[in-house]
Amino acid sequence: MWNTAIATLIRNQKANLRAYPWTFTLGHIIEGFYLVLISYFTYVYLIQGDMDAKFVEYAGSDNYLAFAIIGGLLNVFSVSMMMNVSRAMITEWREGTLESLLLSPSSRVGYFIGTAIQQLFRSGLVLLTVFSFGILAGLRLSSIHFLSAVIGSLLYLLACFAIALVMGSVMLYTRDTFIVQNTLFAVTTLLCGFQFPREYLPGPLQDAGEAFPLTPALQLLRGALLTGEVIRLTDIAPILLLSALYIAVGLWSNRRVERRLFERF
Repeated sequence: MWNTAIATLIRNQKANLRAYPWTFTLGHIIEGFYLVLISYFTYVYLIQGDMDAKFVEYAGSDNYLAFAIIGGLLNVFSVSMMMNVSRAMITEWREGTLESLLLSPSSRVGYFIGTAIQQLFRSGLVLLTVFSFGILAGLRLSSIHFLSAVIGSLLYLLACFAIALVMGSVMLYTRDTFIVQNTLFAVTTLLCGFQFPREYLPGPLQDAGEAFPLTPALQLLRGALLTGEVIRLTDIAPILLLSALYIAVGLWSNRRVERRLFERF
């Protein structure tokens, strides 16, 4: 599995450096700049730093600027990560290399892990670039619990990877990327609480957001960064269970779609 992961990582990295422009990466960086600016102008000029009691209660802090910028950064990161991992198989199909991949004895899990690690480099570059801009805009994190932040980051990566597997199988089945990915990103942006506390949503929408492992992973990571909350084992369990379910469904559905495609070759 790990041999496949390393080989996939090296191949994808060379292909991206030689054949593909970094248009997506630049686009995500510009999107991140836009989110930071919107958060800054909203806080400084629209609400003029005056937060109501409900926001403080829901967010656990009156620092709207940090709340919104962290959410915007993680949203841009998750979109970049999930988009690139989920498009891996359909990109193979578009480039005419999917048949060779299906005939090879390589580990499919290793293939997706290698793709995820390679895309982590690009998505991490986006995150660091936009985070630097956020600091210039006034982002201050004075209460970070570092161990919880590390654990929360790993859980967040796992959640992104799990959702990307399911989304990738849907893309390959429908032969579409644009509608599938943008629909999912619009739903997760609304329901997972990236830009505002989820408690502002109606009850049914809050319940719907719990179906995504991104929702609890985002809450834990933001809490560790913003208010120094300590992540406990009971907080980790729901994310691990949801992510395991998504990964199982994603791998199973990918195998079904691959078998159908193989029969058509």
